[in-house]
Amino acid sequence: MLTARGVWLLILVGLAAFWSVWFAFYGAFAAIFSLTVLLWFIGEWAWFIARTTAAAGRVRVERHLVQNDREQPNLWAKVEATIRVRLALSPGGLSLPFVAAADKLPFGMGVVGGDRRMVGRLAVGEPLDIVYRLYPLAPGLVKFEGVELRFADYCGFFYQRVFLRVPTEYLVLPTLADEEGGQRATKRLNSLPPPGIHRLRRPGGGSELLDLREYRPGDPPKMIAWKATARRDQLITKEFENDVPVRCVLFLDASNGMRLGEPGNTPLARAAGVGAAVAQAASANRDIVGLAVFDENHTQLMKPARTQAHQMQMLRHFAEAAARLPDLATADLPTLSKFAYSLAVEMYPDLLDKRVNSRPFGLFWRPLFDSRARFVLLLPVLWSAYVFIGGGFETVVRWTRNVVRPQSLNDLPWFVAFGLVFLLWPIPLTGLYWLVFGLSGFFPAWANELTRRKQLAALFASLDGDTPAAIERYIHDDEAFAARADRFLLAHRVQPTPQLHDAHGNYRFLGAGKVAVLADAIVRSVGTARDNELYVVLADLVELHGQLDRLLAAVRAARARHHQVLVLLPWPADVPSPHEPRPKRNRGARQTLNTLVEESLIDGYLTKFDAVRAALVKAGASVSRFDEDDPVRLILQRLEQIRGARIRK
Repeated sequence: MLTARGVWLLILVGLAAFWSVWFAFYGAFAAIFSLTVLLWFIGEWAWFIARTTAAAGRVRVERHLVQNDREQPNLWAKVEATIRVRLALSPGGLSLPFVAAADKLPFGMGVVGGDRRMVGRLAVGEPLDIVYRLYPLAPGLVKFEGVELRFADYCGFFYQRVFLRVPTEYLVLPTLADEEGGQRATKRLNSLPPPGIHRLRRPGGGSELLDLREYRPGDPPKMIAWKATARRDQLITKEFENDVPVRCVLFLDASNGMRLGEPGNTPLARAAGVGAAVAQAASANRDIVGLAVFDENHTQLMKPARTQAHQMQMLRHFAEAAARLPDLATADLPTLSKFAYSLAVEMYPDLLDKRVNSRPFGLFWRPLFDSRARFVLLLPVLWSAYVFIGGGFETVVRWTRNVVRPQSLNDLPWFVAFGLVFLLWPIPLTGLYWLVFGLSGFFPAWANELTRRKQLAALFASLDGDTPAAIERYIHDDEAFAARADRFLLAHRVQPTPQLHDAHGNYRFLGAGKVAVLADAIVRSVGTARDNELYVVLADLVELHGQLDRLLAAVRAARARHHQVLVLLPWPADVPSPHEPRPKRNRGARQTLNTLVEESLIDGYLTKFDAVRAALVKAGASVSRFDEDDPVRLILQRLEQIRGARIRK
């Protein structure tokens, strides 16, 4: 590809060579000089194309993730990570004198240090390194698509862009937390409580020393504290703390409604962070934790356990759940086309090249039969039926004779011509409409949209290995194109702006099916429970205020078995807290339409929240919000209450 500088040089040198050779101006020296420069330019162009084409397929990409001064297979949330990308040329490849490399960042992430771009020379044995730092804010999944390479010569005459597609995915695990639910990035040396403070003030068969007492007949000899016995000159027995684990099951809502929002700041990501902190703190407190990730269709269960492998597996499940994006067809067609085309231009420049993905000139013609205006073609048929069948012919002849009034044979041609025009006027008018409608496809607005759609259709068919008929289907079928474009964006972790409501004004992410799935999961956990347990539900239930019958029945069943149910609901950032006083409206001030609509939506959401909370509290559950106090400490305190109730028994 020629740059602007190269195009102007080629034009000037070509004109000089043509002028000096053809018209013999400025003598033989000018002709030889201009032809020499032109041949040199063409030779350098051919050499540049050959060198870049041969080198593009021999560039190797190596990516390394470094956190806490060591390479990691996964990322950790809220821990700075160093990304190291090395570009190396395989043996046999031609060196490139000027290469500008840029690592493509995952969608929704930014660089906090370093530079993801590097400019230098790429040759065999001379790799090019890119080093920069990222800061993942929330658990989820990050996908590095590859590296963009821009080749150029030293003079700036030639330029070529290549994208090396090397997709690599990394899970962002939730932040490590201590036994109190606080975040930590370093390992604690001792997680036991201070001396004299015990979690369970009851002797039992645990491993932590509770107290020393005098020996009683029947005590096992292995429980004798020999050092204390030597000091007191009498037998002293050791008592250990009772080991009473509490089972806790976390129910995480991964439906479409929880996946909405900015990347890393969705309700699902916040719920996954809360659940991961609770799981780690409970495991450090020797409690048993289980997990159930559910959506509108199914549930993914993990049996309660407290091993280290189980804890790491739970963190992976939290990260995978937080990485979910909304399902298909969540945005309108122009938005999908715009996002998909921008991504395709950046990542698939070879498949959008005009040499392999051309745009036929006849593609822009708009066929009238494929539009809603095709009923205009019935106008000549209806007029002809009226004229020849409905008695309109006599009316036309009579009206024409009254208008023209022929007096002799010389006026007869005018009479016939006027009658034919009156009889056949719909045909040329319809033909003119057909011509104007077809040519409107060459206008910029329609032509640009059709060009993008045709190129994307060819790209989708190439990626899927589909037949050429798929291209026509994607061009003319809006639903098929929207579904495939959405899958294309989701595969590359790009989330377009979703449509929250359908054409009838209904909320599209209601997820009514998740109530039954959640109720079945709670009933199943109650059926396998061994003692009074704690069920923590992290779900969005406000929009389902009138469809919670099965969930309320499951909560009553859990409470009948002496289990406790705690429901944590996400809270929108633009909705004030129910306990926050609302500003009083000035009666004299004029309210805009946007203000009235916003207040109406807020009042409606608060009313739904109160209804859901009242129904759940009446069934025996406790209801709180993510932004209210500290949800992690609230759950841990509830676990301590259950443990204390067991001890008092």
